Amino acid sequence: MSFGNVPRDLNLSSLSVFRSTASKSINGFFSANIRTVGALFQYQRVPSEPWVTAESRTVPATQLGNLYTLPAPIKALNLNFDGSTLAVTLLNPAIGSTSLLSVLSNTAGVYSQQAIPLPPDAVGVTNGSASLSDNGKILAFGGGTDNGNIGAVWIYADVAGVWTLQGPKITGPGEIGAGQFGYKLSLSGSGNLLAVSSPFETPAGAAYIFNLSSLSNPTFVARIVGTPINPGSLFGWDVCFSADGSTLAVGASNYFSTNGSVFIFTKFQTQQSQWSQQAYLPSPPGVSIQYFAYNVSLSADGNILAASGNNNAVIYYRQRSGAQSLGAQSLWAQSFASWSSGSLLPLPYDSVGVITQYLAIISQDGNSICTSNINNNGNVGASWIFSQGPPETWTQNGPAFVGTGAINTATQQGYSKISGNGHVAAVQDNTEALLWIFV
Repeated sequence: MSFGNVPRDLNLSSLSVFRSTASKSINGFFSANIRTVGALFQYQRVPSEPWVTAESRTVPATQLGNLYTLPAPIKALNLNFDGSTLAVTLLNPAIGSTSLLSVLSNTAGVYSQQAIPLPPDAVGVTNGSASLSDNGKILAFGGGTDNGNIGAVWIYADVAGVWTLQGPKITGPGEIGAGQFGYKLSLSGSGNLLAVSSPFETPAGAAYIFNLSSLSNPTFVARIVGTPINPGSLFGWDVCFSADGSTLAVGASNYFSTNGSVFIFTKFQTQQSQWSQQAYLPSPPGVSIQYFAYNVSLSADGNILAASGNNNAVIYYRQRSGAQSLGAQSLWAQSFASWSSGSLLPLPYDSVGVITQYLAIISQDGNSICTSNINNNGNVGASWIFSQGPPETWTQNGPAFVGTGAINTATQQGYSKISGNGHVAAVQDNTEALLWIFV
């Protein structure tokens, strides 16, 4: 279901982003405050065209129902476009557990959990990662610890409401050493392309691209490594496809010691197998961010990148100045694009204690970023939404949001993710097996 059809306050009289109070109902389950970004301050653009004013819309602000308890501590989260489906991977479950993956689906405002059994060809998997297609019907599950840390990936499809395994496990063609293939995953919006990280490969890590036109028999497309690169860079610590499948961001958090860098790859739209490095983006000049590119996140068109390390989040913009035409396709060539040097996302005004931004997840339209700090306020943790407006200017959209209902308040809430449309946020804890959902 979509949470987009809720009342909106469009009456803005000043150049500021504010939190409006209104009543909203999702299938009658609750009423809450809405954070609304006015029409004067939401912007969007398409490649090579100017920024234009976008429709006003809401961003996550209010906890949906009570907290959710998972069978084991949470390893990673992933939401589909409208937030109606949430994939949760688990870390080191109890002995005898037969599942490392739960899928939560929204029905009438309540998320119900479905545990997905481990595939029959899994060998010693202890944790995983996951990625969902925009419609929430295709799911990739990565088990980097499979078969002595060689790693593997499995594809599932929602068939009449039942998550069904599609074919045998996928492994990394040409993997060098035990690279933990499947450590991180990213599907394109349609689910027809899959990026798989293998950050512990010798010497510096690698990433792989597959075509999923046949879910049961994926086609290997390319193995990529960044340039320049140094041994131990952990290239592939995180990967992110743009929703349109045109751009891939790969994080190398140990690039040249712990400085970190993001590598950008693009392809010709008519030739799936031709991927080339467009840029590598270190942290901005004069800014020191330890383990930068710990996470990477792209807008739908790949033109805006959010990346973070241990202490700051950085925003980059791609500027395209021209196009080359080949038949009916418009192909963006490497020489026709450049990236900004990066600017820091503002720090939250209501942070308490150590100020850090561990993750920065951007919505597909490029107008909302969710960031989090698990150490905020004595390890309670918190998350924040920032909105863009005017273009390339980011403003915190309301105060921190923190989940309630936990017995132990110091749960280190964070590592938060937002849905592609920016309307739903999922927040995990870092000490227990708890999950909160905000709308």
